[in-house]
Amino acid sequence: MILNQVKKLIAIDRLRFFFSEIVPVFLLIFFALTIEWILLPTGLNPEVFGIIFYVIRGIVVVFAIPTTLVLIKRFKGPSQSEKIDKSKISVFKSHFMMYKLSKSNYKYQLLYGILLLFLVFIPLNFFLYLLVPEMLLYHSYSLGVNLQNSYLLIDNFIVFFVSLVIIQVSIAIAEETIYRGFINKRGSEHFNRNSAVLISAYVYGFLSILYYLNPISSNFSFWFPIVWFFALFLIGLTLSLTTIRRKWLFPPIFAHSISNVIMISLIWYFLNGGKFIDILFSTYIPLLMVSIILLIWQYKRIRESISTGLGMLKEYLQNNEKEDERNSDKYFRIFFDFIMGFLVFLIGLLITI
Repeated sequence: MILNQVKKLIAIDRLRFFFSEIVPVFLLIFFALTIEWILLPTGLNPEVFGIIFYVIRGIVVVFAIPTTLVLIKRFKGPSQSEKIDKSKISVFKSHFMMYKLSKSNYKYQLLYGILLLFLVFIPLNFFLYLLVPEMLLYHSYSLGVNLQNSYLLIDNFIVFFVSLVIIQVSIAIAEETIYRGFINKRGSEHFNRNSAVLISAYVYGFLSILYYLNPISSNFSFWFPIVWFFALFLIGLTLSLTTIRRKWLFPPIFAHSISNVIMISLIWYFLNGGKFIDILFSTYIPLLMVSIILLIWQYKRIRESISTGLGMLKEYLQNNEKEDERNSDKYFRIFFDFIMGFLVFLIGLLITI
């Protein structure tokens, strides 16, 4: 197939981002995490090993991204626009500004984090486990087979909960930094921001494929990842749309970590003899009531956010007039963004497995 100029630019912009930034960043993270596995003593107590393991991973991800981008920039030299514009902020400052809580916006960031938790994570997790109850059993077994998750075997709930909070905050920081702070934000600097949002959401959704790579998946239904993909994709899409608009990482990190704390707590109770249906309803029904209250209280803000998000998606599905797109170019862009998401997922296996 002969590609016209528009299609070539679509492919070149995305592949340039993939090979010039994504691959080097993931390789550096992989190298650093390999060293962690070599140096970290496996004989530590489970509550200590899990905390150290995940905290180090979080720190590695946070610093590896700007470090790699700085090294790439020095290797290539400053671009023509950077030579002209001397006031452009540094890569490190731009990266760490996303974590910043200021006096003027910390209340709004916290509010957005709470809304994401109660209006996205809580309902999706509840209905996912309600419709596919075996998912809890699968998550229980899949987490328990890893040394770094052996904190789930701690009998004392207080000790377990402290470990859980530290670990899940570290996981949320690492994942949101990669998917929202890097792929989403940096992608929008290489090509259309709506494409960056969709690519980030696709990558997050493709994490469901990891199910097939787990040996215990043979004991469960083959179609689990299909349901799981749509749940993860919707979460990723919502978080990416929020991040691309606000340039804040605290709200998705907050919502992600608290959601994981709730979910893993349910798994701990399940592993310690609790009945699934009792655990599910006694935990999520009160949380869903809070969700309804927040929906009514913040209806105007929520409606505005949904309208903005749908507007961005509508714009994505239209021909890009700035790039002189035709229908065939638009379909190629949408298809290539999907392929791009899968490519990023594949290279991401280096730091996932």
